[in-house]
Amino acid sequence: MIEILKPNKKMRELLSFTPLQYMIDGVEENPKLAKSYISETEDTCFVLLGVYLFAAGEITKESLDYLDKQILTEKARNELEIIIVFYPNEDWKNAVTNLFPNKYSLYERSLYRMKPTNFDNDYSSSQGANILKITSELLNSNVDNINMIINEVTTYDDMDDFVDRGVGFTPVINNKVCGFCTSEYPTKTELAIGIEVLKEYQKQGIAKDMTKMLLNEAYKKNITVNWECWKNNIASAKTAMSCGFEKVADYPVIFVEL
Repeated sequence: MIEILKPNKKMRELLSFTPLQYMIDGVEENPKLAKSYISETEDTCFVLLGVYLFAAGEITKESLDYLDKQILTEKARNELEIIIVFYPNEDWKNAVTNLFPNKYSLYERSLYRMKPTNFDNDYSSSQGANILKITSELLNSNVDNINMIINEVTTYDDMDDFVDRGVGFTPVINNKVCGFCTSEYPTKTELAIGIEVLKEYQKQGIAKDMTKMLLNEAYKKNITVNWECWKNNIASAKTAMSCGFEKVADYPVIFVEL
C-alpha cells in the first residue's frame, strides 16, 4: 500500500459503491481532509476521513495488515478512539470485523439530499431563539460556549477558512451558543450539514429554522445539500424531511471502538 495525495481515477472506481460521493469529492478538492491509500496494483484502497474509513477493492492479508499497523497506528487509535467503516460487500464486512473482534457493532446510516431551494425567509418554527449567522465578529465576541461551534468545524483549514468558504448558523440564548448548523465537506457543487441543538432547547423548531437558513445560503450558490445520520435517529430524519430533503439511501457501517 502507498499513501497518495488524493483519490485517483482507479480509487474513485473502487469507491463508487458508496453514496457519499460528496465526501470523496471534498477530499479530491482539498486533500488535507483525509489520508488516501492504494495498493501498488491499484486493486485495494482506504480513505481515512476523520473517523470515517472507506474500504474497497480486493481483500488481501497485506492490505489488512497495512490498515491494522500502518494506518491505524497506536497514535491514530488514541486520537480517533472510534472509526465508522463504510464497506462494499459481505467479504469486507467479515474482514473488518475479524480484524477487530469484540470491538465492533453493526449499524445502518442514511443519506438525505436536497437540490438548491429557496425558503423565502420562512423561519417560523422556533420561538424566542436568536439564530445568528456565524461570522468572525460572533466568533471573536464574548458569547459563551463558542467552542461548541469551533469543535464542529473540522472540514475546513481553520475558522477563517470556514467564515470565508462555509456557512453556518447558531442559536444564541442568554449569551450562550446553544447549537449549530454548519456546512461540512464543501465542494463547488455540494456540501453536507452538521447540526446539533443542546438538549434543553430541542423540540422547539430551532434545528428546522437553522436548516432552512443554511439551505437558503446554499441556494444562492446553487449548491446541493446532503444530510447524513444514523438510520435510527428518527428526530434527525424527521427534521431533514420536514425541510424537504429526500432519502437517497440506507447503507451498512461497522462501528469500531479502537
